Amino acid sequence: MPERMSGYMEIPNAERMILSELYEAVGGDLTEVLERLEDVETVELFVLEFADDPSYSMLLQSLQESDLESAFRAAHTLKGIGYSLGFKRLGDCSVKLCEKLREGTVPSAADIRQFKTEYNCVISAIKNYKNDGATVKIDRFQI
Repeated sequence: MPERMSGYMEIPNAERMILSELYEAVGGDLTEVLERLEDVETVELFVLEFADDPSYSMLLQSLQESDLESAFRAAHTLKGIGYSLGFKRLGDCSVKLCEKLREGTVPSAADIRQFKTEYNCVISAIKNYKNDGATVKIDRFQI
């Protein structure tokens, strides 16, 4: 079993490099997440489950139906998950949506577009990681 050091479990370099590349591609912070969740297997489990979370589709559907309360709940969920998993850019974009929705106003088209870009960046990185476990290189502006 790996030795415990510096507040988190040391992991084999090969595993950490692949997951760290995913985090780099999405502007995330794997080190910070490992300090909280303590091992790569737990982080990987939650990252892979994120791709199946229904909050994104619920957010878009709620916005389309002008259900701002449901949209707020979905955006708030995505904010929490994003920050918990160390996806800072996604979390930051979710905050913008939450602030507008909390006020009872529809977020701007630019804020929604930026949120979608960051969300799609994370999902694409997760799919690449899941499919081949190879180096994940994604240009978030070309999604």
